[in-house]
Amino acid sequence: MGRLLSSLFFLSSLSLALLPLPAAALPLSTDSRWIVDETGRRVKLACVNWASHLETVVAEGLSKQPLDLISKQIGAMGFNCVRFTWPLFLATNESLANLTVRKSFTRLGLTESLAGFQANNPSLIDLSLIDACQVLSLS
Repeated sequence: MGRLLSSLFFLSSLSLALLPLPAAALPLSTDSRWIVDETGRRVKLACVNWASHLETVVAEGLSKQPLDLISKQIGAMGFNCVRFTWPLFLATNESLANLTVRKSFTRLGLTESLAGFQANNPSLIDLSLIDACQVLSLS
């Protein structure tokens, strides 16, 4: 179990959702110590953290704005990747991992946030928490 958690921690800390890189051709790889695009040009990652490990276990802000708008705003601020903080306890707590986004907000009494989430990101509201985290990390 300790090895699994160590592996999950390592992977979650490296989990990068790449935003469109205008000067870089995907996919990215490494050349010695450098990150390079498919043409071999060096790429500099400018990342921002997006918390999802808090009590609702869903990325913050999704009750306020649609996911695609948030992603565009992040890109407009000059960032080209997101470090999505995975809540590791989803991998060890099956009952929490299977809880839906709707139920997570409901059990915490966050009815106003739930209504905002439903209005702004309806495709995510009935996903399990672990599935919602996976969708967000791939967006």
